[in-house]
Amino acid sequence: MGNPSVKDRIEQTRHGVSLVTEQAGAKLKVRSAVVLLLAVCLSMIAIVIWEAWNSRQYHLHDKEVAMSNLAQTLASQAQATIKQADTLLFTLVERLENDGFDPAGLPHLERLLSAQRSELSQLHGMFVYDETGRWIANSNGAVVPDANNADREYFVYHRDHPDRGPHIGPSIKSRSSGEWIMTVSRRINHADGSFAGVALATIYLSHFLSLYDSIDMGRNGVINLIADNATIVVRRPFNEAEIGTSLANGPLFKQLLPTGNSGTATVRSVMDGVVRVVGFRRVEGYPLIVFAALDKYEVLAGWREESLLSAGIVALLLGFLGVLGYRLINLMKQQNRIQNQLLDAQEKLIEVNRSLELLALEDALTGLSNRRQFDLFIHSEIGRARRSLTGLALLMIDVDHFKLFNDHYGHLAGDECLRNISAIITENIQRPGDLAARYGGEEFAVVLPGTDYVGAFLVAEKIRRAVLHAGIRHSEGAEGVVTVSLGVAAYDPASQAQADDLIGAADKALYVAKASGRNMSVIAN
Repeated sequence: MGNPSVKDRIEQTRHGVSLVTEQAGAKLKVRSAVVLLLAVCLSMIAIVIWEAWNSRQYHLHDKEVAMSNLAQTLASQAQATIKQADTLLFTLVERLENDGFDPAGLPHLERLLSAQRSELSQLHGMFVYDETGRWIANSNGAVVPDANNADREYFVYHRDHPDRGPHIGPSIKSRSSGEWIMTVSRRINHADGSFAGVALATIYLSHFLSLYDSIDMGRNGVINLIADNATIVVRRPFNEAEIGTSLANGPLFKQLLPTGNSGTATVRSVMDGVVRVVGFRRVEGYPLIVFAALDKYEVLAGWREESLLSAGIVALLLGFLGVLGYRLINLMKQQNRIQNQLLDAQEKLIEVNRSLELLALEDALTGLSNRRQFDLFIHSEIGRARRSLTGLALLMIDVDHFKLFNDHYGHLAGDECLRNISAIITENIQRPGDLAARYGGEEFAVVLPGTDYVGAFLVAEKIRRAVLHAGIRHSEGAEGVVTVSLGVAAYDPASQAQADDLIGAADKALYVAKASGRNMSVIAN
């Protein structure tokens, strides 16, 4: 790397002047107008997007709250419906366990069951089965000879489980009426605690569906009443094939219920793949969950209409601003054309001046700084070193037996040799603040600000070895190739030495190097 050439520094200065001119000129005004217009447009777009996003989140949150409230209401309704039937069952079980299955009392028991059923419209019927599953009594007055319900899920459950709590079984079709019903049952025990039979209350699924159908859930909304074992008890919209379907692998049982007994979310259904906004809640006291959900696409329908309307209005405003901005920028460009012509003329004048300065400060043969630039630079750096008490070093470089090279190979080869050596010097000074110059003839100088004797000597040796290894043929030289001798001097900021003193010291060291056999670096004493 080394120091930039004088040409490079002049080029940087020229670009700096050009940049200042552009900033002060008409192009900057046009760019500012374009930037301002774009900033306004982008700000409007950002505001619309931000408002649309907030509105979307509000719509979703609002429906989540609505579904949560609906799930709570429906859970309370389901709990009240089942509680009424369960209360009758509890009383019936207590009566049967105390009085037993006396055939003489069965007509009275059936009248009692019928009266209780007539009081609750949701009840399909009440039934009593003995320990073998045989019908003992029912509230519907149905006569089913040799009927046996020992194969029903609720009967098997109570026969195999001694607990006395209510049991809600899967939805089934009634054998007596063919209607879909929910079963609520309790176990009846003998006096010794053994299984004596089952008391059953059946509830119309239509009781739940009539309520669910009265609620506006959109075209694709659903309401599910689900058992704890993840099977569907009743679903709106009603489909017989879906009754008893397991939702164990769905998000309700995989993600939502493990975190709490109630909540809201936006999930994809395992039944039909529709993404819905849901609210869910467990039914207090019974192993049921109410699940209410609206289609997310339908929920956001209003939001989409609002967003499209806002986007349309903003698009019109942006179009209006764009037309105005386009016309304004065109007018500014027309007004600036004359100024641009003047700037071009000024730029050409600056280019001519810089070319003259380039000729004054750069060596035409090697592209390095010339003697004039070297003198200006070293005086400036000595003043800086004296003020900041920092080091400064100087290398004086001379091509060994250069006259013999010129005489043997000719002046054109001599010029090419000097260009090669100047390139080697430039490659081996690493810092941008260093300066390499052609001092005169075959002699070069390198100024190294902030460097002491040791650092300067290392640079000198690096240059010397690089020239030697370049292998420029010189049959008249001692090594058979072109070599250089170097004198190294360093400036002491505490002294009162001037630039000429530093140059003289380096020159003397160079003389010693040449007198001592050449192709070496010598540090000034």
